[in-house]
Amino acid sequence: MTEIKKLTKIVLIVYAIIFFIFGVMLTFLYDMALNPEGWTNPYFPRMFGGVNFLSAIFAILLLRKKEWEEIKLTFAYLLGLLISTLIIEAAVLATLGSTFGASMIQTGSGTIILESVLLTLGIVSYIKQRS
Repeated sequence: MTEIKKLTKIVLIVYAIIFFIFGVMLTFLYDMALNPEGWTNPYFPRMFGGVNFLSAIFAILLLRKKEWEEIKLTFAYLLGLLISTLIIEAAVLATLGSTFGASMIQTGSGTIILESVLLTLGIVSYIKQRS
């Protein structure tokens, strides 16, 4: 049984904060702040905001555990969520980017950069935790 390393705990704290912020923005502030293009389907972003809230709760619950074996599967879920979201964000920006305004392209690019940093931190933490 291996103990959870400090880097993994820091990554979980960062994940909890970022997923919570994304959850609030997508669930409650979508129409006001994140919908500059005027899309009329608010249900998908709000559902994804709920997934972000759930992921923030998972990250907080993982911080309470002491052993790596207890959190390994859920940590892999958080990494998988970031990977799939990053692929979707990049595909949407690549295919629909020419129809977006400047603020939407800037928001999408910022989200991709933030998710890439979070994914890199998570993968480094996972590799260091296993060794």
